[in-house]
Amino acid sequence: MKRLFALLGLLLGLALAQAPAYPENTLGLGFSPDKGFYLQGSALLPFSPLGLDTGLDLQARLAQSPEAYALFKANLFPGLVLADLYTSVGLGLDLRYPFGVHLGPLASVELPGGALSLGLGLGYQAGAGLHLAWGAGFRLYLEPLALEVSASDRYPFLLSLLCLW
Repeated sequence: MKRLFALLGLLLGLALAQAPAYPENTLGLGFSPDKGFYLQGSALLPFSPLGLDTGLDLQARLAQSPEAYALFKANLFPGLVLADLYTSVGLGLDLRYPFGVHLGPLASVELPGGALSLGLGLGYQAGAGLHLAWGAGFRLYLEPLALEVSASDRYPFLLSLLCLW
């Protein structure tokens, strides 16, 4: 029995030590106190133009005023290192309902057991005209789950539980 606990402890330690590189496959549920529940997920895209890692993040809220968000991303510089921390810099195109489209840089820094991500985008948002989109989040990896805390121009606070595969 002691050997079984030691083996499970070793496997849990290895799982916590592995932080997957972006983009990644996820499915989960998020909650914002102001806006309610969001269904969200992300996936690797099956095509890789010019050898770039590409992915798609989706988020939807079905309520009295529905919202949908899709972020197409390309990891342009996947192998950067910042103070011994894995860093990636990419480009994202986000499409929104009600209509909005933004293009801008994305960056993430992987910390031990987690990742900090930032994004900016300049574009058009229906009802607002020229619009600056932004987002920041921290993801804690508890393989195969992840806990994410984020904020953006769409919501002031979102807490999400994601399943990774």
